[in-house]
Amino acid sequence: MTKEKLDVFFSAEEKSGERKINRVRLGFLAVFFLNELVNYHALGVVAYELHLRALWTMAAWGLYGLAAWYVINRAGRYARWMKYASATADALFLTLTIVLVEGNNGPLVPLYFVLIAGSALRYSFKAILASAALSALGYAAVWRTSHGNPALQPISAYAAVINMLVLAMAGVVAGYAVRKMRGLVLKFAENLVRRELAETALSRYVSHQVARKILDSGDGGAAMGEGRRTHAAVLISDIRGFTPMSEAMDPAELVKLLNAYFGRMVEVVFRHDGTLDKFVGDALIVVFNDPLEQPDCERRAVACAAEMQRELAAFNRGQAAAGGRTLGVGIGVHCGAVVAGNVGSATRMDYTVMGDTVNFASRLQGKTPAGAVYVSAAVKARAEGEFRFRSAGMMEFKGYKEPAEAFELETAAA
Repeated sequence: MTKEKLDVFFSAEEKSGERKINRVRLGFLAVFFLNELVNYHALGVVAYELHLRALWTMAAWGLYGLAAWYVINRAGRYARWMKYASATADALFLTLTIVLVEGNNGPLVPLYFVLIAGSALRYSFKAILASAALSALGYAAVWRTSHGNPALQPISAYAAVINMLVLAMAGVVAGYAVRKMRGLVLKFAENLVRRELAETALSRYVSHQVARKILDSGDGGAAMGEGRRTHAAVLISDIRGFTPMSEAMDPAELVKLLNAYFGRMVEVVFRHDGTLDKFVGDALIVVFNDPLEQPDCERRAVACAAEMQRELAAFNRGQAAAGGRTLGVGIGVHCGAVVAGNVGSATRMDYTVMGDTVNFASRLQGKTPAGAVYVSAAVKARAEGEFRFRSAGMMEFKGYKEPAEAFELETAAA
């Protein structure tokens, strides 16, 4: 999140804070008005002249409060200069109230601190400092107008200066707290955006659940960028007869068909927490046990392959009903040591796995007929407890001197 966006956010919060201040102001004046009526009419502790002064001052303050409430809360109009006007008006009316009603050290003097604290709702360091400065000037006016008044207990210039300094310090402390809060919000927002970007990037390869697990692991997903040698189960699927089909189809229709097919296959991969390596034309390469550790990676890979074939069968039924093309896919699964990591240039990198395990999985997939899943002996040994396999016979594989036995998953097709 940029500083400009954060400023927009706090500008909106300033408006929201000003609305809250308007409501608090009206509430305070209502309570103060009722208190004045009780003091004069019920208790008789306020002289008539002071009572009139209080009523007139509160009436003027209340009119301002209603106007501010209507403009900002009701009409929704707000400009950032309004917070300074509001702080000035509150300090002015409070000062008039103290001067006209009670003098230099009455119970309303601490309300200057309330004005400063309430100004924190504006989320503006400058607005808080302005409120503190206005409060200090207001107290100076209270002290100056009461100086030499025999009816009031005198306050020394030293005490008055100390009081003004305390008001100013209160503003600095409140403003500093708000500034630190803004910094924390910015830091949190930046971290949140970075995490969302990282999760979005990781979601190209893994499900959102796995992406969150990777980010929660503490390395922020950095492990995917590091070259490492690890054990993995590699699943490779490929559409049979794709080349002649692609030559006979309209390009737009071909891309639409592939996107629909890959969309459903990737959903299956992510349901089994597989890591999407890449699309190679019509082929799909999936890795298990990287970057998250999955001790049952062979079982996951076989289960994923079986569900992919079931999902493809459902996809073909829909295609046939709509008069569209159907697809036949062969899937090969092998496990072993791989080298994994992000490979590319400084401007473009992609996650991939490399090594003999990947090569053999590709060769095995090439021998698999449409609708079937072939696995290697290593995968069969680790997944045989939950799946049934039958021998597909000894096969010759390009690039390998010795033939190897392949096994067909019996429960692949629905």
